[in-house]
Amino acid sequence: MGFFDSISSAFGGLNSLSDQELEEQREALRLRYVASQNVDEATDLYNELDRYDDEMTRRANETYARENPDATTRHREHGWYLPNDD
Repeated sequence: MGFFDSISSAFGGLNSLSDQELEEQREALRLRYVASQNVDEATDLYNELDRYDDEMTRRANETYARENPDATTRHREHGWYLPNDD
């Protein structure tokens, strides 16, 4: 799959890709980003990687919400995730 195919799939919807396909395409983009010598191309690839990361994060959050339906965020007296022993 070429570079423009991966961009079009991102705009067309990453939702239709399986997790494995999403990871493979993201890795291919990452390798292109690392090897890029052109700043404009690197910027475009970075933005594309960000879209893939957003989709992967969305899927992970949905999976967590399904597996832990009663999960709540812990709030401590002195703030979020700070110890009470001060």
